[in-house]
Amino acid sequence: MYKILLLVLGLVVTVTNGKNYTKYLQVVEKGFQEYQKTGSRPHYLNDVLRQFRLTNLFRENAYIGDTPIIEVPQVQDDALCSLCSLAADFFAFQIRSGTPRDQLKNEVTELCELFDIEPGRVCEGVVDLNIDAFIYMFANDPDLNPDVACHLLLYSQCPSDSFEWSIDVPDGESPSRPKPTEESLVKVLHVTDIHLDTLYREGKVATCSEPLCCQEDQEDGDESTGNICGYWATYGNDISEHLVDDFIRFANTLDFDYVYFTGDIISHRVWSTTEENNAKVITTLMNKFKNGFKVPVYSILGNHEPSPLNLYVFDNTTSDNLSTQWLLDLVDREWSAWLPASTSDTIARGGFYTVSPRDGFRIIVLNANVAYIDCWWLIKSSKDPYGQLDWLISVLEQAERYNESVHILAHIPSGFSKTLTSWGREYNKIVNRFANTIKGQFNGHIHVDQFQVHYNSDETKATNVAWNGASLVTSDFGNPSFKIYSVDSTTFDVVDIDQWTFNLTEANLNKDESPNWYKIYSFKEAYDVPSLQPEDIGDLLVKMAKNHTYLSNYHLHRYKNSDSAVATECDNKCQKKYLCRFATYINGDTTKCNELKKLYDKNA
Repeated sequence: MYKILLLVLGLVVTVTNGKNYTKYLQVVEKGFQEYQKTGSRPHYLNDVLRQFRLTNLFRENAYIGDTPIIEVPQVQDDALCSLCSLAADFFAFQIRSGTPRDQLKNEVTELCELFDIEPGRVCEGVVDLNIDAFIYMFANDPDLNPDVACHLLLYSQCPSDSFEWSIDVPDGESPSRPKPTEESLVKVLHVTDIHLDTLYREGKVATCSEPLCCQEDQEDGDESTGNICGYWATYGNDISEHLVDDFIRFANTLDFDYVYFTGDIISHRVWSTTEENNAKVITTLMNKFKNGFKVPVYSILGNHEPSPLNLYVFDNTTSDNLSTQWLLDLVDREWSAWLPASTSDTIARGGFYTVSPRDGFRIIVLNANVAYIDCWWLIKSSKDPYGQLDWLISVLEQAERYNESVHILAHIPSGFSKTLTSWGREYNKIVNRFANTIKGQFNGHIHVDQFQVHYNSDETKATNVAWNGASLVTSDFGNPSFKIYSVDSTTFDVVDIDQWTFNLTEANLNKDESPNWYKIYSFKEAYDVPSLQPEDIGDLLVKMAKNHTYLSNYHLHRYKNSDSAVATECDNKCQKKYLCRFATYINGDTTKCNELKKLYDKNA
């Protein structure tokens, strides 16, 4: 959503009938060459670039089902990649020629505004926050090919083997383990993607030109048109502190033994983050957890926690203003309320750790944000940042030897559309090798209720399931929600899931009362499955492809029964897209997806 700095490395063009892209690209190439020689941007370069208006181009999550919420321009991949390559060469030359930072920043900001990608202060803020990383990489590595930046920032449109790598996964098969008996249960509360907005203000405009509205420094809303922010939160935006407090209040009326928090504390006001303010908000939420929950809380980092967002630095030799060590040290201190001292080493190294809450049970926490293509440092080095996957193998080998059951927590699912394919592929190899030791995976990031099935190498057998916590935040037009997992206390398999929510519209109309939280479903009952074992969830996808009523019901569950979801229909195209999301565990691998779509069409 916020790749405004992409303009440093490439500009994209909209698909509009009648435009001659070859001609425009030739003019742009000539303009960049002249600019490089003279140091002055020729007037005709701006004129041709104005043909490529890109309003809202990088806004994510613009649909409910197939209903557009935000109109974004379509892009033509070949023109996009060619133009990116031209611009990347030019700006890398500028950086390596010693062009002053402020001049670079002003040029990129001007281009962002020229293309109407975002309003002025958003362009200026995001460019100012991100430009130092690009300057550092290209100024300090004369051999770094600028095209690598295009291949990352336009990952799906401009594929290459620039980010191909593998790790050694030990041979062998995962030993069989006992099946759950459900004689006694452990309960786990899963909350994710809170996006606490300390600048949220009731009465401000709910729909605006900026990526996040309801801000204290924006216009007042209009109650007569409904364009006004409510007390608790507002669809399409982040949430108030009141809502966070009420979530903790209500959660404590339920029984649970552990809390899994799978990341994203900071709001979507990405144009004005600072280390100081992010640290303040992170500390505020952690204090709420410490005071509100009487059970251990196992937290992970989201992609929004750094400032600027997404940028986890892998190289300790960078300058202090680029380091994320402040964040790692902060969460090491904050999480120590629930974690043993033995976790400090890996948390301080990269924000990952392992802990055993009870005999026979191990939790592994990963910082999967380093596989997210919006982390620009992948341009410099992408192979297994922090050595996490190698570390994961070593922890799983030990767990296997000691007959421990494992839960893995990671913010971003391995099959998400903006994760490195190499990461997802190598991670899935690890999951398959230790499939019977790994009793569940728990993710966040996507803000909707979803799960992801992992399959063996020939995709004939479901081997593991990753459950997503949906989200407390309402930015994707869903109601606030959290989950309670029922877990077998001996095997630590997930045996059922209860999801809880409230209707946001109703709550805002009755702001003097606590929201009416209610249970949306028991997963086992709602989807009529004999168990939540991987093979039964794999069979569920087949059942969904044959009986589309399950997918219709899932559409409402996905957005937690929100008004927006109730008002939209999920047609055949939408339902097949959902099936693919369930079955895509490696970004770009559509084999299982295509198989399920064919089965769906046979039963349409």
